[in-house]
Amino acid sequence: MKKGTKIWMVLAVLLLIIGFLIPINVEISGDTRVIIDHTLEVYSVPSCYDQADLTNNLEETTLSYAKQLNYMSESSCTEEQLQESKPFLIGIFQ
Repeated sequence: MKKGTKIWMVLAVLLLIIGFLIPINVEISGDTRVIIDHTLEVYSVPSCYDQADLTNNLEETTLSYAKQLNYMSESSCTEEQLQESKPFLIGIFQ
C-alpha cells in the first residue's frame, strides 16, 4: 500500500472516531407540525395523538404558534418527540 493511501485511511478512521465523540445539539424547528386543543390549551405531536386525551376543539398548526399561545405539552410522549438534542454526532443517523 502506498504511503499516501495509508495517510488517507488513517485520517478517515480518525474522522469516524471523532464523529462518535462530538456532542451536538439539534434544535426542533418552529415549523414542526402539532395539534393544539383550544379547550385544554395543550399541544400534541401527530405521533402521540392516539394516546392524547384531547377534546374536539382541535387545530393543526405549528409548534411556534402553539408556544406563542403559551399552550403546554399534552404528555411526556410529546415532550420526548420534541426533545431538542442528541448526545453525539452519530445520534443523527439513528
